[in-house]
Amino acid sequence: MKKWIYASLGTLLIGGASQAQTLADSTLTFNTVISSGISIPIAIEFLSPDDPSRFFLIEKNTGLVKLVQNGAVSSTVLDVPVNYDSERGLIGITLDPNFAQNGFVYLYYTRSSTGADTNVRANWLDNRVERYTWNGTSLTDPLTLFRFLSDASQNNGPNHDGGIILFGPDNKLYGVTGDLNRGFFSNPRIEQNTSTTAVAGVGGIFRVNPNDGSPVFDNPFITHANISIKRLFAYGVRNSFGMTFDSLTGKLWQTENGPDKYDEINMVEKGFNSGWLKIMGPDSRNAIYGENGNTAYNANQLTSINANAFYADPKFSWLAPIGVTSITFLRSARFNAGTRDQAVVGEANFGGLYFFSMNANRNGFDLTGSLADLVADSTTERNLSRWGTSWGVVTDLKIGPDGYLYVVSAYSNRVARIRPISPPTILQGKVRLQNANANPLGRAVQIQLKQGETVVQTINTTLDAFGRISERVNTAGTYDLVVKTAPYLSIKVPNVTFTNGGFAYREFVPTLAGDVNGDNAINDEDLLLVIFAFGLSGIQVADLNLDGSVNDEDLLILLFNFGLLGEE
Repeated sequence: MKKWIYASLGTLLIGGASQAQTLADSTLTFNTVISSGISIPIAIEFLSPDDPSRFFLIEKNTGLVKLVQNGAVSSTVLDVPVNYDSERGLIGITLDPNFAQNGFVYLYYTRSSTGADTNVRANWLDNRVERYTWNGTSLTDPLTLFRFLSDASQNNGPNHDGGIILFGPDNKLYGVTGDLNRGFFSNPRIEQNTSTTAVAGVGGIFRVNPNDGSPVFDNPFITHANISIKRLFAYGVRNSFGMTFDSLTGKLWQTENGPDKYDEINMVEKGFNSGWLKIMGPDSRNAIYGENGNTAYNANQLTSINANAFYADPKFSWLAPIGVTSITFLRSARFNAGTRDQAVVGEANFGGLYFFSMNANRNGFDLTGSLADLVADSTTERNLSRWGTSWGVVTDLKIGPDGYLYVVSAYSNRVARIRPISPPTILQGKVRLQNANANPLGRAVQIQLKQGETVVQTINTTLDAFGRISERVNTAGTYDLVVKTAPYLSIKVPNVTFTNGGFAYREFVPTLAGDVNGDNAINDEDLLLVIFAFGLSGIQVADLNLDGSVNDEDLLILLFNFGLLGEE
């Protein structure tokens, strides 16, 4: 899929745009959120976790960032000069995890060398990641974090620009760039597995510090001499329009576009080599295509940057490329037990949405029958996972603050929302653990919904890798929420109202740690448990600051809070 934009214009968006959208799940419906005043929307970002009515929307060819409010464009908040030839343009946006406090917005785009929007191929300056500050009306104070530069010794695109940027549970900035048509055997490069020395500068997933774009200290190739390699979290990527974290594991997932064979879905861990330019699809298939010189390669013939590099087969492939695009997980209690937390994937070539159930370990998909080999070898097999039709070129999939799935369709100029016909009432939230230094994944949380002294409902759940929860509320009403997260004392949030079929969002900030035995009081028993575990690692409940060991810091935290009781 070299030019998914042009292919889609010719086959889907003109000929198929008038076809009615469908969903395979009869319990779900959809509606249009916005379909006017926008041109080639690529992605959206909600400004607030409790408000689905306001979001930023970026346009590929205009370089505009627009503010959408209540289903209409209310203003243009930024205009960057883009080169929009082929897959170039304004193609990535994400908000800082502390956006509410610092207003930071990050963009990935192709900079025009003329200072104005252009589709002239030669008028390309670079691809870059920049940070802006939201002041309530516009995006200001641009800071260029880093650039993918023009290189006279290599191809400079215009295809395979990638574009997705997002934050991980570690609060680092991740993003993906395709190969910009670089690294062929005639001009070999490390990132394309065709050289062991020469650097392309593109063709992988980067992981950087969001304040200055510098490589993260524990990146897998941080000891390499070249700054582009230092930034890499993974390499061997041909092109990608989809990337997300599974917040129930903290693992990164990515879609990858093949040439004439094999689109992929990958689970990406630190040091991952996706195999391009020598491998697409499973290694055992020995695929041959023109871009690798009509030679079949295997994983043993890939470039290993260092001992941290490794190859792994895709978690799923399509033999005939679909132009795979966005991927997300339905992390929302709005969806039923068989649907929530499962994967949804978009595409460009046939207007489809695809649904994949995760396996028990969430390191792959639960597939049987003809898909047990993890490859869709035919149209029939491709359609076994099809969840929806006529959705156009799907460039973004996001769970909104209301718990519904938002779908951005680029050339249909539409943002739609998928939701249950009879939506359950839900509590969306986030728990911020004060003094915690580690990933909150799996930490137990109990939430009591109380009216007076009566406990109406008790929710027992765990935090995901971002510290978030999404849970159903049995009965609409106004409640006091009592939240208990070990080893913190409980806190009380009064007068939270849930309407029937609606949602409420709350952030909970437990501050008083030291309740090791879970009796909601910090006393001698807790002190003895900390002393007993002192010097040990992996004792989670006695590790009050979540740094991996029980030490002086934990003891001081407990002593500072000694004698206190939780709220009821």
